Amino acid sequence: MVAGILGGSGTHIVQIIIGIVVAAALIGYFLLRVGGPREGDVVRAVSAAVSQHDRDRDDADVGAASDATVRLARMWSGIGIGAKSEQWNIAIDGIVVGSIANKETVEVAVEPGHRTLRLGSGRHRSTERSFDVSQGEVVAFSCNGPRFWPQFLAALVKPDLWITLRRA
Repeated sequence: MVAGILGGSGTHIVQIIIGIVVAAALIGYFLLRVGGPREGDVVRAVSAAVSQHDRDRDDADVGAASDATVRLARMWSGIGIGAKSEQWNIAIDGIVVGSIANKETVEVAVEPGHRTLRLGSGRHRSTERSFDVSQGEVVAFSCNGPRFWPQFLAALVKPDLWITLRRA
């Protein structure tokens, strides 16, 4: 049956490889749909507020209330040795303010203005993302580890490809 769909006798190596790739893509798609965060997942708030004003003052109260929020949701990681179990540090404006575990959503309080966000743990990291946030606004991002083997191989060579970070 597969041979008829692929247009040959089924003995060709290319046709067999195409069949395997299609099957793997379908399985991967359904696993990704099942593994994402669900409604009712726990949202953890990181207690450290980040602001330029607080960094400039030595006597600043780091736990002070702020006016904006960054919400970060970590999706299921498809492949990657240790990617599912490791926690990633959350750095806003170059300061580590907390961490995020697999299938977790974290909220970080920040001061309004221009900010940068980067995730990482050891050699594994994301590219740096810049964003603007205004008073009372919630800026949402989602992140995940390598999901397919080409991304996994590329991340072994270029470590800032390990974590995909995108604005939601």
